[in-house]
Amino acid sequence: MKMFDQHPFLKDNWEAAGFTDLSEVQEQAIPRILEGEDLLVEAPTGTGKTLAYLLPIIQKMDPEKKNTQAIILAPTRELAMQVFEVAQVFLKGSGMAAASLIGGAALKRQLDKLKKHPQLVVGTPNRIAELIDMKKLKVHEVKTIVADEADQVLHPSTIKDVSFITQSALRDCQLLFFSATLSDKVTQQAKQLSDNPSVLSIVATAEEKKAIDHSYYVTNRREKPELLRKLARKEGVKALAFVNNSNYLSRLKDILATKKISFDVLDSSTNKTERKNVLNRFRNDQIQLLLTTDLAARGLDIDNITHVFHYDLSEDARTYLHRSGRTGRMGKEGSVVTLLLPGEEKYLEKITQKLDLELTRRNAPQSRGKRK
Repeated sequence: MKMFDQHPFLKDNWEAAGFTDLSEVQEQAIPRILEGEDLLVEAPTGTGKTLAYLLPIIQKMDPEKKNTQAIILAPTRELAMQVFEVAQVFLKGSGMAAASLIGGAALKRQLDKLKKHPQLVVGTPNRIAELIDMKKLKVHEVKTIVADEADQVLHPSTIKDVSFITQSALRDCQLLFFSATLSDKVTQQAKQLSDNPSVLSIVATAEEKKAIDHSYYVTNRREKPELLRKLARKEGVKALAFVNNSNYLSRLKDILATKKISFDVLDSSTNKTERKNVLNRFRNDQIQLLLTTDLAARGLDIDNITHVFHYDLSEDARTYLHRSGRTGRMGKEGSVVTLLLPGEEKYLEKITQKLDLELTRRNAPQSRGKRK
């Protein structure tokens, strides 16, 4: 943390949070962000991307200026709130403040937050664009804009809002795009928003890959729910299980409801209050297994997930990577388990070969008698 020696509060907060060394993405991105580069950063999930942009942004902010100086865009309310909470931790003792501005929340309360002149704003593109359009959020001193989970923030449903936000800011405003995976389309969209962003790609090291065990079982459709139950019920397991669509999710929920396992469901139709309650139960270890879809899990960032189950085989390597990245974060060990139907093995092997991952076939636990 030598690069932050001139900001004692940052160094103190870093140490208080229990960190010692910078991760690779932090080591490579922070100096370039401090130099003012526009960056397109690709790094595996769980490698410390949030602090890779937050630390240099906070360092560059001026506590004497009482206007917003940086904006962080997140694709979901949950992720925006998580980033906001991290920002608060690292702003402690700085004399500066952050505000969260998210869609679905009461507008009046958010307007009250802006009256306190936060130097840093974290939120969803739709709400931030709305507040700029209302002339309630002034962006004439915004020097940096971040698109976190850029592959989702630059989605067709939000790209207009993102474009409006970037065009409203200073002409020389620094743009930063962070994501676990960068498709050609996302790269192209980022380059339309930024004149000439540099690309920084961090590949998982052999050690990081070894920390996550990738395996699979072959079973039939009828036995699949019971296999998931047995694997998820093992002691110490805290697992996410991905199902490909809501119809399958509903069926699996009904089957597991008759079995002995503590689980809950996160669907794209889950309302805001129930979603928050479900996530709190999962975070507080009140449930072992959380069933979800790729859409419902957008922006989900939960610590200490031991297992990711691909209940249904993911559609492509990118989806497999995103799902799998929910475990084994920041060098911790984790397990990724795929439940295959007969005939699906070759497709999974293609995915893991493309990602250069070692894959192990396992035998299903014995039925009856030996409960685990």
